[in-house]
Amino acid sequence: MAKIKYCIFDVGQVCYPYTLEPLNKYCLSKTADKQNLLQKGGMLHFDYKPFMKGEIDFSAFCRAVCSYCGFKYTPDVEEEIDQAMHQGVGEFYPQTLKIINFLKHQNVEVCLLSNALPNLANTARGLVRKTNVFVSYDLGLLKPDVEIFKLVLQKLGAKPEEVIFVDDKLKNVEAAQSLGICAIVFDKDSIAADIAEIFKKQR
Repeated sequence: MAKIKYCIFDVGQVCYPYTLEPLNKYCLSKTADKQNLLQKGGMLHFDYKPFMKGEIDFSAFCRAVCSYCGFKYTPDVEEEIDQAMHQGVGEFYPQTLKIINFLKHQNVEVCLLSNALPNLANTARGLVRKTNVFVSYDLGLLKPDVEIFKLVLQKLGAKPEEVIFVDDKLKNVEAAQSLGICAIVFDKDSIAADIAEIFKKQR
């Protein structure tokens, strides 16, 4: 087995828990037609892809939220939406922090690859080096598109067999595996054993 040089983590649900429920509650409190919004699935079924791919800015995103939910856009709404989205961010999982520390002691470069909401860019600050953060809105691609993994490999100058990828979604893991990346589905209770097993095979 090739020597592992990089370990790439997803962010939401891997580095920390994240929920859209505070945003959903905020929008339900603002809409004039709560029943209609509930029937559409609330903000859990809203299309975040244009924002995550960097195709629209935060102001346009907020206007789209208002239109979808059926309430008037005002400048104050942007701050309120941003606050609600930040409320969904939990504390870093101690299990993830522990394994990141282990990897650094193994001289493995730790990276992040996220289908990210641009206004939440500050939530993973300090976890890894800035140059090791790869986000959908900079790359213009979303997981599970295999092209996003190819692009990150190119930027790192890495071969697939030199990389571990950790994500909570099976479809993203399978996309990475299709390129030969050693990818695993995140479980905070087994991540340490899963990573240790990979390194055991290197010996």
